[in-house]
Amino acid sequence: MVQAKHDIRLGLDRVAFVEALGIESAEWQRELLGSDADRILLNCSRQSGKSTMSAIIALHRALYHPGSLVLCLAPALRQSQELFAKIANYYRDLGRPVRPVGERKLSLELENGSRIITLPGTQKTIRGFS
Repeated sequence: MVQAKHDIRLGLDRVAFVEALGIESAEWQRELLGSDADRILLNCSRQSGKSTMSAIIALHRALYHPGSLVLCLAPALRQSQELFAKIANYYRDLGRPVRPVGERKLSLELENGSRIITLPGTQKTIRGFS
C-alpha cells in the first residue's frame, strides 16, 4: 500500500502518483498528467486510457488540493458512474489516504473538504455548483 498522504512527491507529481498506483503510462498520458492547462482536448482512440487518466487527475485533485469540487460529467449518468467507479477503486487502492466523511455510490466527500460528485452532463444537473 502506498502512503500517498505522507509522500509530498505524489502531491507534486501526477506521473509519480500514477506510478504509485502501479499503472504504466504512455508518453501522451505522462504529457497530460504533467500539464497545468485549464482545458485540454484529447483526440484518442477507444480504450486508450482517457477515462483512467481523467479518474487519476480527479482523484489527485481531491486528495492534494483541499476544498476542491470535482465534477464527473458525461452525456449519460451511466458513463459518469463508470468514471467514478475508477476513481473509487484508485482511492481504495491507495488505502483511503484522506479519511472519507461521506462515501456514496455517486459521490465522495473527504475530510480535507474536497468533494467528487458524479452527474449526467446536462445544464439542469450542473447548475448550482461553483
